[in-house]
Amino acid sequence: MMIHLICPNPAIDRTLLLKKIETAIPNRPIEVRESPGGKSFNVAYALTYEKNSPEITIHTMLGGLYGTHLTQLAQEKGYALKATTVATNTRLCNILVDMTDQTIVPVYEAGFELDAATLQQFTQTLLESLNEGDFLVFSGSLMKGMPADYICQITDELAKRNLSVKLCVDTSGEALRQTYQQTTPYLIKINDEEIQDLFPEKELATVTDYLTLLSNDINPEIPNFIITLGKKGIVGRLNQTFYTGSALPIEAKNPIACGDFFLGRLVKGMYQQTTPEETLTSALLFSTCNAMNWYPEVTEQQMTTIFPTITVTKESQIQ
Repeated sequence: MMIHLICPNPAIDRTLLLKKIETAIPNRPIEVRESPGGKSFNVAYALTYEKNSPEITIHTMLGGLYGTHLTQLAQEKGYALKATTVATNTRLCNILVDMTDQTIVPVYEAGFELDAATLQQFTQTLLESLNEGDFLVFSGSLMKGMPADYICQITDELAKRNLSVKLCVDTSGEALRQTYQQTTPYLIKINDEEIQDLFPEKELATVTDYLTLLSNDINPEIPNFIITLGKKGIVGRLNQTFYTGSALPIEAKNPIACGDFFLGRLVKGMYQQTTPEETLTSALLFSTCNAMNWYPEVTEQQMTTIFPTITVTKESQIQ
């Protein structure tokens, strides 16, 4: 059983730490770090943090010198790739960190233009890689050029092949609406803004509001449904049981990748069949600790400190 992560539009992420960002003069970083970028690579970090990690494959599209370099960065992390080759150089994204003002300036290049033939090749490679019982994880928005019902198309094709996989989805907008309306994923994990894509008429302000929505409105056939609420914590339904969770406030540096880390630990817990309480605690722990760093990472010292501040509570269904 394998976990397949979908990352069609990756990047080399370069984080540059600067004492202060100045204009009209050279800015010389204190430190520069490169990593394979794209939401699924962040998910992979959280999934494979320990030695007893699940086997993963990242499905992606790479091209040019930067594509080669990204492959090398992924190999250093121990990530297995199935890459569709494209003619365009893989993008480079820079995250400028002003350590004095505690601000971040993300400078993200646009991705390549996806054509029908490349998408078909990518899709065929993905479908041929899947086996019964595997996890299939879509993290982030669909790449420009992918149809809004792309996840639904994959699900339909798997059904034609009589292949059952555990579909895990963290997306937004029309792709989320189509997936929610046409499929029954094993897991949906979205935030408090993305849930409004599904229920725009609902007024959602308190944790109780979200629990009520989860109890009364969200499709009960989806066994695992998590809504992250930022500083308010999370609400969720795992194996038809309702939970809330939170961590004490921390001094956040960089929130980039927090949702991806949360998703990675969710999927790992479900893959290894740990209890819902353990799974949610781990997800909250990793996402909280990540926000304490300039780079997408966690440290053992941070986790030791933050772990006692996390609470996960089983809740009653609200009628």
